[in-house]
Amino acid sequence: MDVITAAEKVLTMMEPSKTASFIESNRNHGLKILEISVRDQVIIPGLIDVHVHAIGGGGEQGPYSRTPESRLSQLINGGLTTIVGILGTDGMTRSLSSLLQKMKSLEHDGITTWMWTGSYRIPIVTLTGSLQQDLLLIDKVLGAGELALSDHRSSWPSKSELLQLLSDARVGGMLSGKPGVIHLHMGSSSTKIDLLWQILNETTIPIRHMYLTHMSSRGDELLEEARKWIKAGGVCDFTADEEKLNETTTIDTLNTSLPTYDSFGHLISYGMSSPDLSLKTIQNLVLKYSWPLEEAIQFSTANPATYLNFQQKGFLAENYDADIIVLNQTDLSLLYVIGKGQILKTPTWIKHDMFEHVC
Repeated sequence: MDVITAAEKVLTMMEPSKTASFIESNRNHGLKILEISVRDQVIIPGLIDVHVHAIGGGGEQGPYSRTPESRLSQLINGGLTTIVGILGTDGMTRSLSSLLQKMKSLEHDGITTWMWTGSYRIPIVTLTGSLQQDLLLIDKVLGAGELALSDHRSSWPSKSELLQLLSDARVGGMLSGKPGVIHLHMGSSSTKIDLLWQILNETTIPIRHMYLTHMSSRGDELLEEARKWIKAGGVCDFTADEEKLNETTTIDTLNTSLPTYDSFGHLISYGMSSPDLSLKTIQNLVLKYSWPLEEAIQFSTANPATYLNFQQKGFLAENYDADIIVLNQTDLSLLYVIGKGQILKTPTWIKHDMFEHVC
């Protein structure tokens, strides 16, 4: 099929035999059309990353260990066309207002952005003074996160504190028409997700408002909890493996800042995850483990789009946003990135001035 985009949307998909006459008809009406040949290549929806420290992260070895903010080129080279920005450990010297401005800047430059309000700790930091008001008044806010649980950097919220926050997220989400979820950073403490099970068993808060992350990188016990959570109807994230650190946990299970602590809680190493890890995970699943491509991409396309109600994201279909990436059919290397119909990345052998007269 040929994919035709216009006005930031996928206009239609048609049989190649019909495309030439369609293009000629539109040219006769004075429309400028750019044809990109992707014959024998693969096109998939643009990738979604719901956990991006866009204004930097880290700082856990002091001021010199702060990681830099994300650059647009890094995100695009990872095939990302939609991101959700997040704070993390440092909710004091990094601000939500800076994160919001960064999200607006990246949106202007061609990718789609949202954000989480809050950080690791309770009481959460907000833009307006409350989670509900952030959800109602700030278009880009989807919910709160990443709130740390069972982690030595957590504020160790009580059940009542967490329940209040979940209730605010639920009601704020209902009033704003947003998911209204709490994005929960899970640590490796023996308490695991016990507090969340208590809330599920003792209240009527739906499981969909609790969104767990880092579930694949905290040991076998938490991984078993992830299996139970998914079976109960919940949703959780696995952290994409960092090949430079010889990580294979997520790949092994399926077949961000990366601090490592010793048994005494001392920071012994520190790294920064790359925006291209989601794409590398897809490449590994398909090329090394023979996954069908349509199954390998779901973790970064259809699944997050469906769960977070990104209604025009995550699929290649008519009237969906024209977020498209083109991959080499042989090695799945990235060739083109198109965000809302705008060409953001081209192969190195394409001259950019080829596109300067295209509307």
